[in-house]
Amino acid sequence: MTAAPKFYRYDNDGYFHSVITASRDPLESKIAGHDVYITPNSSTSVEPAKKEGYWAHWNGEAWDYVALPKNADELIAFGKIKHDQTVPFWKKMNDLRNEFLTDGSKYKQELVEGYWVTERLPDPTPEEIRKQKEQEVRSKRDYLISQTDFLVSGDYPISDADLAKIKAYRQALRDVPSQEGFPDNVVWPEEPEYKVLRA
Repeated sequence: MTAAPKFYRYDNDGYFHSVITASRDPLESKIAGHDVYITPNSSTSVEPAKKEGYWAHWNGEAWDYVALPKNADELIAFGKIKHDQTVPFWKKMNDLRNEFLTDGSKYKQELVEGYWVTERLPDPTPEEIRKQKEQEVRSKRDYLISQTDFLVSGDYPISDADLAKIKAYRQALRDVPSQEGFPDNVVWPEEPEYKVLRA
């Protein structure tokens, strides 16, 4: 019995999938008087070359070699990426998509009819950047104010003098957006110390 030949499978899109050993055809082998092997579907006996950074693609007659994206721009230029995690080529492309497109503020991804469609979002304008900074500062300001809400609830046991300091501190926080350096150079007021009165 001769050694079974190897074949090189490709997926439905033509991308190299795996190496497969052909199965012997018992009936044809008996008729022919020697081993006859069945050519597997979607495969060729032509071995693809191993090229670093490339993936073999069967064009019907020979292997072409598709460059794997090395960054987000090349990934987007490749075009649609099939949402298929089981086929080796598309699994690799989805791994690259997850590696390169981590910043949701720069890229928009949509799953359309089984394919990921990705586009780079335009860079924010100076006005948008400023609004974002303003929002971040206001969010911090609101958080700091909320941390002292319990002190001005009316029944917390602190002195009138300490209560006045807390109120002044809260007002200074409210006034942060009025500072000359807002939002880039904010001087945060320091929370005053206070003592809890014991009954």
